[in-house]
Amino acid sequence: MMHGLFARRLMAPASLGAAATAAVLTLAACSPSPPHPAGTHGAAAAAAPASGNAGQLGSALAVSDSNGTQLDVTLTKVIDPADGASQYSNPASGKHFVGVQLNIKNTASSTYQNNANNETTITLSDGKTVHAGYNPIAGCANFDNGQVKLKSHAASTGCVTFQVPEGQKVIRVGYGNTVFPGQTAEWRVS
Repeated sequence: MMHGLFARRLMAPASLGAAATAAVLTLAACSPSPPHPAGTHGAAAAAAPASGNAGQLGSALAVSDSNGTQLDVTLTKVIDPADGASQYSNPASGKHFVGVQLNIKNTASSTYQNNANNETTITLSDGKTVHAGYNPIAGCANFDNGQVKLKSHAASTGCVTFQVPEGQKVIRVGYGNTVFPGQTAEWRVS
């Protein structure tokens, strides 16, 4: 008898735990899930942002995100093809360098800090989206190795570089926060 009573006491907490888990899972299944932002997966996200401004080369476009960033970003120049900054900066075989020159102005009341290499993409004539290649090019510095740190209302100009397959041209340039998605900018180049 003692053995049976002892076994029931040990099993009771396990049964209660299983019942509690089942109740929590049932409630979770009935709860609405939070909305998921559209267009945040893979290359399609960079090519077709959910919320963005569009313009032409030379246009200053507003960029913001869910972290409080507020910028005016201007695509000032596309250098295609671009030369490497030194004899050691060469594109991979079958590719050439492209430089995208941006002017970034912080319009928020707080300091902006991010990496322009991570935030900038280009779309090629074949529809593929390309991310920065981090190679230095002649005549246009890459901010502070991509790092942009701006006090309120300060601005900085620099280039983000890409390696592009021969025969391809840049048709769009995009800028937007990849960690805290929000309003992005996209310029049509050709």
